[in-house]
This record gives sequence, structure tokens and C-alpha cells, in this order.
Amino acid sequence: MSTTDRVDIPIRLRPKQTLEMRYPIKYRDPSRVPVQLIIKGNALRIRFFVSYSKEFMRCFPGTDLTYADIFEAGVRSNWAGKFNIDWLLDDGYELAKAKASFRVLTDENFPKKTDVTPQSAAVRVAVEFVRKDKPEAKEIYNQHRFIKIVFSKSKNMPSHVVSPIWRRFWGVFSNGQLEALMLNWSVLHPGNMYIQRNLSRHLFQKTGAHEVGHILGIGDAYAASYRFYYEAPGTTHYMMSHNRKVQPQEIEMAVAAHFFNQMQFFPRRFILKTFTNGMSRSLRLKINHLSKSDRKQYRVSKN
Repeated sequence: MSTTDRVDIPIRLRPKQTLEMRYPIKYRDPSRVPVQLIIKGNALRIRFFVSYSKEFMRCFPGTDLTYADIFEAGVRSNWAGKFNIDWLLDDGYELAKAKASFRVLTDENFPKKTDVTPQSAAVRVAVEFVRKDKPEAKEIYNQHRFIKIVFSKSKNMPSHVVSPIWRRFWGVFSNGQLEALMLNWSVLHPGNMYIQRNLSRHLFQKTGAHEVGHILGIGDAYAASYRFYYEAPGTTHYMMSHNRKVQPQEIEMAVAAHFFNQMQFFPRRFILKTFTNGMSRSLRLKINHLSKSDRKQYRVSKN
């Protein structure tokens, strides 16, 4: 079975299974895995081992919270929660919850299955961070591998996740995806994150949540140049498309990435008209940007 078979099977044909039954993730050496997905039934815990730069430990403008605090809060608010997947089998949680509610409302201690109506099974996601600079991390995880999260080196460089230099470029041959040129993702090497500093609090959190998607092993869905300016159909409200909201498909793609140890990509197509329109739009934006810069430089020299 290929890396995408389980995700691409039509929902109506998928047998009912818990998340753990379908994706029994086990790491050979957990200390070498900087982002871990721990599954029990339908409960998924995402554990990030992170090393922040010194600048990330400074307070976010207008608050008494650090950039790291706000970043983590943004990841939790976007990636944690309940996500319904149609092929999911209840691991007993929803049935137990329904029975508990029934007992509270009726005072009957032993309700029958026919007396209760459990909610649809859902993946219950919790997010946790282990910071390298914390004393407990140094004691328990002193030999662990951590991902680095720092600010972008240039104001003109967008937020991104990138592999170490020695892992770049050759990943495209194993994945067949242009996205793998700079991010050659694997469970052991999920990449390091560079994020823009000069963003509003809302954009900072949404951007961080999007980049975390790459750290988890998910490709972009929006009309990027390396996707031939083709946006994956039906992804307008996805986190990996327009930084909107994490969808159940994105949760499953992250789990599949860790199970198969291979980054999961959204479908892309080369459509000549879409490509030429996207290329034209990009060139116009660059020209307009240069003209504004020239006008500003002209005003400075004139004064």
C-alpha cells in the first residue's frame, strides 16, 4: 500500500476503525523524533520538542507574554479540539459520555445501548510543548532532538519551514514534489521554522499554525509557484491553504505522514492557463513593488 492509499480511499469504502487501529504509530527511537504523535484509541496527543531563539523569549509588543507563549497558544487554539472523520469507529469515549449524561438526567445507573444516542466518533487532539530551556526538559530529555523556531533573517523573507542544508534539494527525487526542494521532511528531520516578527498578534498565530502544518508533514494547498499556481480543490477554508481552520483531512494527513514516514501532499495539476495567469500576477506584483521602492528612494534623494 502506498503512502497516500489510506487517505485517498473513498470514505464510503473505508472500514470503521479507531485512529489507533488504522494508524498504529510506533517510533523506533522516540528520543530522535522531535515531533511525536501519540495515539490511544481516538485520542491524539501532539508533542512538540522545541528550541526557541533568545528573541522568541522576549515579550510580544503590547503584552506581558513572550512570542513563544503566543505562538504556542495559537498552535493549540488551531490544532487542538475534536475532528470528525466519517470512517472513524468510536473507541468507547462517545458511548461512555452518552451513558454518563443519561445517568445524570434519569437517575438510572445502567442504561441500555438503545436508551442512549452517542455523538459521532471524533479524533480528540491535544497539543503539548516541551521547551529545551526548561529545567525538567534538561533532566528528562537532555539527549532528545528538538526543532528550532526562530525569526526570519530578512523582513522580505516570508515565514517558512526548511530542512538543514545537507537535506535540501535531493528530496525532490524521492518525493517527486517541487515542495521537497527545501523541505525534505521525515519523522526524524521535520525541519526548522523561520517566522516573520513584524506581524499582528492574529497573523502571528495563524502563520505559526500554518507553518506547524509543515512541521507535522503536510504540504501546501494554496496556489504557490511550486504548485504551478494551482489551488487544491475544496481547500479554501483549510489551514494549509489560506490559514483559515484545521480540517479533519489535515489531521489525517499529519497522522499518515508519521505512520508512513513520508510527507503528505495535496493534489496539484499543471494547467497552462492557470500557470500563465499566476506567473503574470507574480510578475506584476514584483514590478509594482519595485516601482514603489524606486519612488520612495527618489523622494529621499530629492529631500
